[in-house]
Amino acid sequence: MDEIHESKLTLYRRIENIIKNIEEDEAKTNECMKVIRSKSKSDNTSIGPANDLLRFLYILERQYQCDDDETRRKAREDFLEYINQFRPPDDDVVEEEEEEEEEEEEEEEEEEEVNDDDQQPDQSNESQQSASIVLPNPPLPPPPAVISPLSTVVPPSAPIIKSQLPHPQPTLSVEDIGEIKPETLVEYRKLSFEAQQYEKRYSIIDLSRKKQLASCIKDIMNKLRKETFHTLTNELFEFLNGQEKKVSNQIHRISNEEERLLCLSMLATLILAQLLGGDLNDIKTEIFLPLIGILSRNQQHQEFRIIFLDRLHKKCPYTVPLYPKRQSTMNDKQYLEAIGYIEKQDGDQRRLETESEFFTRMNGLIRLFCKLLVSRGPPFDKDLAFAWKWFSDVLNLPPKSNITSILIRVFLDEAGEIMMKVYPMQFSKIINAIRIHYLPRLEKETSHDQITRLRLTLEKFSK
Repeated sequence: MDEIHESKLTLYRRIENIIKNIEEDEAKTNECMKVIRSKSKSDNTSIGPANDLLRFLYILERQYQCDDDETRRKAREDFLEYINQFRPPDDDVVEEEEEEEEEEEEEEEEEEEVNDDDQQPDQSNESQQSASIVLPNPPLPPPPAVISPLSTVVPPSAPIIKSQLPHPQPTLSVEDIGEIKPETLVEYRKLSFEAQQYEKRYSIIDLSRKKQLASCIKDIMNKLRKETFHTLTNELFEFLNGQEKKVSNQIHRISNEEERLLCLSMLATLILAQLLGGDLNDIKTEIFLPLIGILSRNQQHQEFRIIFLDRLHKKCPYTVPLYPKRQSTMNDKQYLEAIGYIEKQDGDQRRLETESEFFTRMNGLIRLFCKLLVSRGPPFDKDLAFAWKWFSDVLNLPPKSNITSILIRVFLDEAGEIMMKVYPMQFSKIINAIRIHYLPRLEKETSHDQITRLRLTLEKFSK
């Protein structure tokens, strides 16, 4: 009996602490709201009870994210028990709730098991890294901290609330996911998780509505030319900001946050679709690079940066850089798809692209990524710190057949000259290290044609 009494007291104290925290958060929020109301006395827009409800939901969400799994489970059970007191008896509803509770408990147990596995040290990766080239940070100018993905936390006064609370995501260890630097894996997981949250929000939109919004986006993108760039980008932002657009005698407009995120996703897909053949010519560069920069820079559509980079990394994991590992459960086709191969229509049948087609397409996606790396603007930084880190990752991972040669060659084609100007002493040492120490290792994994092209690129830089 004493143990039961102590358990109840512990639970009551926990509930009191939760209520206290909620009241403190609500008090802080009310102070913020008073400031907002005082600044907007001349504005006739009513805040009203709807915004108060949004604030309350935001407080609950933030408290939910701070609690551990045990507290969440007990809070959920207490909440359901309280609600059931006011429900009419309905056997079907009760059975459904019990099934949902069991499924949630099973999911939490699976997530805990996966997280326990993730805590095991990665000894094999450390042994591989010990034999790799380690690049020092350039002394002048000192590179700033690498830009991390933008936060998606919504402020209390914002009218946008996530459709559901994010659950802890099962994660794979470095050993399981493939060849990738551990610190890069952390940033990659953050970016991928944020992109998944956006996808969950716009996945609820029905197919007919998706087609209507797609017709509006495609209508603008299909007319995008160098001479019409300014006019059409203005038209695009007007549509993204909620203004009406007429397509095929029908008027459409974005009516909520989920539809706006869907349109940003469609834009990322359409931009990358232009590179399926791997041909990044000057015309496409003059159109798509500024468009990517403008969308990534715009404060009202910051999510585009996350969505676009996640989509690019999925199509070409080598831009992370990541060399996916073949899992024991994969067949040949599944492994090829994991490393970036796609299916193509060949007459009446579909087939995986050939190795030549694959390398051509990867070349175009990697070239786009490298051009963005040195564009000195969104989605990356102005000081080339991320470009230095990315190239360092490529050289410190074990080389892979042909693709590593393409990564180095394309980076030097697009970024070598500007990196040499910004980091003349350090980058020239890197070029010599590649020529003397790295090429012999790379020749064992690379075709004669790819090695020859890389040697010609290296010859452009003075010894």
